[in-house]
Amino acid sequence: MNKLCLTVLVVLSLGACSRHYCGTYQGVLPAASGPGIETTLILNSDGTYDMESIYMDEVAGVFEDEGTYSVSDGIITLNSPEMEQTYFRMEEGQVRRLDTHQKPVIGELEEHYILKQTKECE
Repeated sequence: MNKLCLTVLVVLSLGACSRHYCGTYQGVLPAASGPGIETTLILNSDGTYDMESIYMDEVAGVFEDEGTYSVSDGIITLNSPEMEQTYFRMEEGQVRRLDTHQKPVIGELEEHYILKQTKECE
């Protein structure tokens, strides 16, 4: 296979992968200092993301982040110049926030680390 064909195959497979994961995901993640963090994560088909986090009951508690994401073995890694890497695991119709070791949070609050898909890619 020549180099051009291989490059085209890689680009096409990455595009298909991004389209598979892209969409809007929303939910309320746990917060240490309040009732929760209203979170909206948008995974775009071009491999970029936008995330808005609103700390409930906090004055000036709105944070926005953007960057790129990559996917490996169902784990979505958000890469931002402003923040450390953030991890989610793709599940049916939702994404689950993972800890810094790419492991699911277990225990009493584990079901609160889920963002449900509210919109598919256009």
